Amino acid sequence: MFKAERIHRIKEIIFERKQIDVATLSSLLNVTEVTIRNDLEQLEQSGFLTRYHGGATLNASAFPEQPDSNGQVDFFNISYDKEKEELGYVAANLVREREWIFLGPGTTCYYIAKALSKRQNLNIMTNNFSVAGVFANSPSVQLIFLGGQMQHSGMYTVPEDLNKDLEHIFLSKFFFSVDAASLEGGYCLSDINVLDIIRTVSSRCQEPIICVDSKKYDQRSFSRLGDLDYVPTVVTNSSVPAEYHKYYTEHGIRTYTSFDLAPLKL
Repeated sequence: MFKAERIHRIKEIIFERKQIDVATLSSLLNVTEVTIRNDLEQLEQSGFLTRYHGGATLNASAFPEQPDSNGQVDFFNISYDKEKEELGYVAANLVREREWIFLGPGTTCYYIAKALSKRQNLNIMTNNFSVAGVFANSPSVQLIFLGGQMQHSGMYTVPEDLNKDLEHIFLSKFFFSVDAASLEGGYCLSDINVLDIIRTVSSRCQEPIICVDSKKYDQRSFSRLGDLDYVPTVVTNSSVPAEYHKYYTEHGIRTYTSFDLAPLKL
């Protein structure tokens, strides 16, 4: 990544988060902390931010919060989640130009969409309103939104006949998330409708990819999706517990993290 591009990305991140530490920026942009400190010094001199020990904060007086085109600051009211944002960056790097992907319900897929929002020549199918909102002003992205009964609590739709909707679509990848993961209970969800959607789309795509942030490990939930080898590819945080790291490796599951896009190795 060239310096100009890196500076632009740092400005985007800080404008969105309002403040961030040097270590996080270093991890997200895959450069040294020394490089990040130099970039932050340049941005401080321009008046964009104010540095503090270990990080920086947006110069809020110079950038008052602006509403969107609908007169609202945050239509979906999605709370910022650092771990899910990292998953979004990693998952986005697995998407190739022009292939068809499905982004499922949930805020993890919203973060994947945000990470993809600067890309071009993408083909996306979704039933997630927050994902559709991200690409609302992206003419280079071909988006198919699946209608159906709206689930207000999760901001997604339940299509009347999902198999029929997918009948003439070749999906290369399907990204989805779960509410809990454990060695004994496998992957679980709290919403039975989402579970059914995941099972249907997984059976109709080339590569289902599960995204699990580290807070979901050692947790249980209402409905069981399957064992931890339910899908061959996992995107997770670099802080994945050692016992899950070991399980994935022993079962030949490709595991990508925010630390390194290469599969994990013991």
